[in-house]
Amino acid sequence: MSILKLRYIFTGYLIISVQGAATEKFINLAIRQGIPLWDIRRGEGQAVLKTDIYSFFDMRHLAAKTGCRLRIVRKAGFPFLWTRMLRRRGLAAGLCLFVVTLYVLSSFILFVSVQGNERLDEEHIRQLAVEAGIRPGLLKSKLDKDEAANRLIDLEPEIAWVGIEVRGTRLVIEVVEKIERPEETDQPAHIVAAKDGIIVDILPITGEVRVKPGDTVTRGQLLIEGVLQPQSQYTREDEEDGTPQAVPIRARGDVLARVWYEGYGEAALTEVDRTRSGRRTITYTLLVEGQPVLRIGRPNVHYADFERDSANRRILERILHFPVELLTETVYEIERTETELTYEQALELAAERARMLAELQLPVDAEITETTVDELDLDREGFVGVRYVIETRENIAEEKLIFTGGD
Repeated sequence: MSILKLRYIFTGYLIISVQGAATEKFINLAIRQGIPLWDIRRGEGQAVLKTDIYSFFDMRHLAAKTGCRLRIVRKAGFPFLWTRMLRRRGLAAGLCLFVVTLYVLSSFILFVSVQGNERLDEEHIRQLAVEAGIRPGLLKSKLDKDEAANRLIDLEPEIAWVGIEVRGTRLVIEVVEKIERPEETDQPAHIVAAKDGIIVDILPITGEVRVKPGDTVTRGQLLIEGVLQPQSQYTREDEEDGTPQAVPIRARGDVLARVWYEGYGEAALTEVDRTRSGRRTITYTLLVEGQPVLRIGRPNVHYADFERDSANRRILERILHFPVELLTETVYEIERTETELTYEQALELAAERARMLAELQLPVDAEITETTVDELDLDREGFVGVRYVIETRENIAEEKLIFTGGD
């Protein structure tokens, strides 16, 4: 019926009031003769309905036959709207002028904004954009995005990439600044453990090794000390007290270790699935500067279980920057269905959930060496628990700067 309603909006339709003791008989006869009726609202001794403009004359004969009276409440649709507008030529001309003005304004760039800049000043980028041919009042058809972006990159060496996007009458310049490379430094540093594990192998380059294969280490523990122990060479200061002094250096090297990642999952012998029943309610809220001014729909939820989705969009965003938003909230009714699982099915489901949680913790370059699945005894009846453990072999070396008293 929604397609028919759309059709009758263009061709025109009538809202009719039917009064009499036999309104139900009148409606049944009209439907039996193929007269299109919709949005029927019955009351005591009367009914209000909608029909097309061509069926009204056929309905008059049915009204006389059933003893009912017909009254046109309102004429709706584009034909009647057009007729009313012709009677108000000034209003129609103003509306046309408004539409033409919006169309003309939408062909120009009225605002220029900058995104992504951190070190560079926004006003500086705007001035460069003017030199590149981007300015408010520019006709959209005259804009060459690629040429303007390349021109901006040439004008500012600190810009690595430029993206230009037109959103309605707003042009957005998105810039990516060049990354400042950290200066190479020889500041002394230790190698410490980035995470807990058991040492497998040590590949030192510089520094003094403080652990050995087989040792259990914790996060932050010293692995390679950033010092150079002198052997036969003494400084002038060393000769005064006869004790060689260790020299702080930047330790380098790799430390391979066995690391474990654990995930826990559980499943019930009776799983509850939540699905949408198809029933929903929609509420529209008009916001002006973030404050609600008009609400259409049913704000109260009458479903026992439901899910809520919301969408927010600006009105006339593609044409003008306007602080008016339309918030659409849709509430879906949820139906619960219970599924009985065997013990083996629940155990498999719990193991899969535990595996996913464990794998989410894995680093990209980790080498998996072994996996272990353990069933757990839970205090809760009707539930199955599983612990999934992944063993990896990875480099846990991490630099930690040594801050000397002279820094």
